[in-house]
Amino acid sequence: MNGLHSTLLGLVLAGLSLHGLAMDYGQDLPSPSGPQVLANAHGEHNHWSGIGRLTVEGGRQCIGSLIDTRSEQGETTGPAYVVTAGHCISLHNGIIVQDKPMEAKIAFNHFGDTRDARREFPTRRIIWSSIQGSDLALVELDASLQQVMDQGIEPMKLGEPVPSGSEVVVVGEPSSAGTGLRLSACTEQDLPVLKQGLWVWRNLKLNNCPGIADGASGSPVIDRASNRIVSVINTLTQDAVGAIPVRRMLGCFAQGHADLNQPACELLPGFQFQQTSLESFSQFRRIALDAEGNTLPPTWKVAFTLDTPRYRYKAVRDPLACERPEGYSGTLASSTGLIDAPIAAEAGWHYLCVVGVESADALSWPGLMANAVSLPVQVLEAGAVAAPHVTVERLENGDAKLSWHVKPPHIVRYRVKRGPPAITDCDDLKGYGGRVGPSYVFKADTLPLKVCTIAIDGLKESSTPRTDLLLPDQG
Repeated sequence: MNGLHSTLLGLVLAGLSLHGLAMDYGQDLPSPSGPQVLANAHGEHNHWSGIGRLTVEGGRQCIGSLIDTRSEQGETTGPAYVVTAGHCISLHNGIIVQDKPMEAKIAFNHFGDTRDARREFPTRRIIWSSIQGSDLALVELDASLQQVMDQGIEPMKLGEPVPSGSEVVVVGEPSSAGTGLRLSACTEQDLPVLKQGLWVWRNLKLNNCPGIADGASGSPVIDRASNRIVSVINTLTQDAVGAIPVRRMLGCFAQGHADLNQPACELLPGFQFQQTSLESFSQFRRIALDAEGNTLPPTWKVAFTLDTPRYRYKAVRDPLACERPEGYSGTLASSTGLIDAPIAAEAGWHYLCVVGVESADALSWPGLMANAVSLPVQVLEAGAVAAPHVTVERLENGDAKLSWHVKPPHIVRYRVKRGPPAITDCDDLKGYGGRVGPSYVFKADTLPLKVCTIAIDGLKESSTPRTDLLLPDQG
């Protein structure tokens, strides 16, 4: 496409957008497809010039997007604001970061053919950031929106979540790519809950846009028909990409300024919940049995500090219930700093919901419910650690291949030792080492061998040893 055609295309797209006519910001790409490197030397993609590379303290890289906070009359009266993923700002689960200084920078016009025309601005402060329940951040730049726009950078509107199955595009760049912004097309589906480690995110979206990788966190997921940002990329799953809707931020601006106290804003109230026993906190608990064989439920054992005078909690099987007010306890004094109530003696995932409150009647505010902490614990059946799951395969050349199969949380790793059958005692714990790789081939000329295996579960408890006697092939 030559420069004249590129410029004309940009003008046509802008005109269609202004007049509200249907158009395709996915550039007629099928779903899923991409990533395609974007150019903007001739203004053909200037409607995405407000999507930039965000570099935070310590060198961590993400993507952020300039928000359009102009009035209906087009007035720009406030600072420039950027939306990104919360984990790009802070990795502290339970902490709602609000109104804190921030040293970072963002480079707009971040296209492959505009390296000499990129526009960089420093950040000033974190307006709001969280990775509990949501994974979002709102950052203020050390510049007004007008100053950024005067550099030719176009802001983008935030939008309501699109229905499940809707066509979207992702514009961003992994930190390893170095090519500038890239475009991927896909569909976005609803995802009620996503758990990764101790992080539990609720009311997400999931998409299958190709080309998303490390460094692309915070990239906008854009409604293909309106060019509005509807969610931001937060994590990679096994075969898809998780994203957080930006809906909670929609009512948080007034006259060009971020105002989290607006009635329609669903970011506050927040609170600062920190586990003081995090290093010793186990995500797995086992049901115990007393002398008569009766089940003894485990307890939560959650020690914490909280910046509100009181709190409420409840235990649920579905973390979405943390955002519903029914079932929470009465208000308790935060000074106790410990929740050690029993967990139901039922195998599977359980979630402890906690909200910090200022008074006895504070509970049902949408922002507070959305900020609820969801601490996950998986309860294991009573009994011993599962036996090691090992398979032995005899190869045509006489070698023996052993494979060790994990099944978290019941088996998370193995310890192994080997030696001559006559002198190797599997019950002797000396000599066991960490297994290297999921399988190992023992050469025929090393046989016979005795191989001893101990399984370790999520509670770091050990199974009884398993013995595999590998004899030479008699065939």
